[in-house]
Parts: sequence; C-alpha cells; structure tokens
Amino acid sequence: MTEMPADPGLNLEFVDEALNLVRDAEAKGIRLRILGSIAYRLQCPNNLHLFQDTKRVLTDVDFGAEKKQNRAIREFLVARDYVPDEGIYMASEGARHAYLHRQTGLNVDVFADELYFCHRIPFKDRLDLDSPTICTTDLLLEKMQIVEINLKDFKDTVVLMLEHPLSSEQPGSKSIDVDYIIDMMRQDWGFYYTFTTNLKRVPEHFSEFTSIREDQRGVIGDRITRLLGAIEAAPKTIGWKMRSKIGTRSRWYQEVSEKSEQY
Repeated sequence: MTEMPADPGLNLEFVDEALNLVRDAEAKGIRLRILGSIAYRLQCPNNLHLFQDTKRVLTDVDFGAEKKQNRAIREFLVARDYVPDEGIYMASEGARHAYLHRQTGLNVDVFADELYFCHRIPFKDRLDLDSPTICTTDLLLEKMQIVEINLKDFKDTVVLMLEHPLSSEQPGSKSIDVDYIIDMMRQDWGFYYTFTTNLKRVPEHFSEFTSIREDQRGVIGDRITRLLGAIEAAPKTIGWKMRSKIGTRSRWYQEVSEKSEQY
C-alpha cells in the first residue's frame, strides 16, 4: 500500500509515519484512524498515478479517534517526541489535539469522536469499520462537507469515486455506504445542501487529470448520479422540510474561521 512513485516534493514519507503511528498505537490498545489526503492515497491503491498526475502534496497527518482514549493518545504521541498544543486541547475540551514533532516538524492533528468543521461527521462506533484509515464513506463525507471547498478536495474525490463502488451496486467494506449517507442527509438539510452541491461539481474537475480515460469519467459520473438520485428519493424528516423552506437565506453551516477562533 505504501509503494508510491518517489517524489521528494510530495512528502510521501508522511504516509509511512502515519502507518507507523496507527500500528504502534494499536499495539497499545489505542485506535487511531488516518483521514485526509493520506487516507485517500491509502484507499486508492489502483489509481495512485492519478495523484501523481496532479502533484498532490501531503502537508500533515490527521487522525480520527475516540475521546475516551484522549489521555492514552497524548501519552503515546508525547513519548514519540510530539509536542502538544495545550491551547487547542483545552479550548476544544479534548475534541481536538494538535502536535508538532521536535525533529521533523511534522504536524499531527487528532479529532476525537467527530470531525466538525462545516458539518458534523461522527467517529464514535465507526473506527472499527476499516483500518488504517476511516472508512471510504466517511472519507467522502469529510470532503463533501466543506462549504468553501477547494481544488485538492475535488481531486481527491474524483479518485475515490473512481476506485470505490456504491454499496447499492457492490456491497462490501470498501464500498461507499449509500444508506448511511442517505440517513444523514434526510435529517439535516444544511449538510444535504452542502454535500449535494459539492458532489454535483465533481465532474467539472476531470480535466485536472492527464491520464483519466473517458470510460472512467463515465463510471464516476454514473456513481455520482446514482448517489444523488438516492438522496433525493429518500423521505425527509419534518425538521429537514422546515429548514429547507428557509434555505440559504440563513447560514446552514459552521464557518471554519469561527471554529479556528474557538481553538
């Protein structure tokens, strides 16, 4: 899984460090699951060349975890020469840890129980769904919950949607769980609006890949259409319907800048 084209500018050594941390933490009974750009690479081994096409640079290491293991996680990382940011830990009430390695300068973030920037993505009772990363479903949610989404997030999503089928077409632990996404979207209009708006834009970024084939574009486009159709067809809650009437006249998400100020 870690055999990737050598390019020192891409910081691929971060992948090995992330995997080592997951492995060594597991040996101590600590569950860490990789998220973000490194997780996308690990979950898409058949299409690593597409990341190379776009010169996708890795910048840090992010993990999902459970808050009940906060103390053990902190002790584990400090023992490996990672210096914690006490301000972030205290301000977030343990919901987020941030660390900086003394020698390498590598930044490590740990999100406990949930990833919550624009919308909430729960981790409790979901970390066992896959390893060493969070599951493909939560990876898709992670990107599509970003209101001010950028190009790298679209690029990652293109590769993920090419590599992994929807559970409705091919059930399995690596498939994107359509029912789970539907259940989340049918209850929360704000998340629904952000998720579907972003997902519709994914095909606009096929041109960023020099080696993606026409048939592969068709596969991704079909999966997006199927997922959007399933979300739209699902019955919505009363709360969803009431919130939908307000629409975007009132803010439907938490601003990342506000989150940063909290931390």
